[in-house]
Amino acid sequence: MSDNWVVQHLENALDTWNEKLAEIWTLLTQSPQDFKGGGIWNVIVDINGAVQAIGYALLVLFFVIGMVKTCSSYVEVNFH
Repeated sequence: MSDNWVVQHLENALDTWNEKLAEIWTLLTQSPQDFKGGGIWNVIVDINGAVQAIGYALLVLFFVIGMVKTCSSYVEVNFH
């Protein structure tokens, strides 16, 4: 290292900058499954499964409602 304090501070600043960029690059290139031990990813997968189940249930429900509306008419029903 140089004896000049300006050069020392610049070198320290550049070292810090390089360390932070390396940390950012590690975060950006890390898979979601590995981030923080995968705990956050498991919660997201569970939430996705619950939302998907609700979506399938609503899809079936609205399909059945549409079929009933299409295939039945209250005018044609004869009450004896």
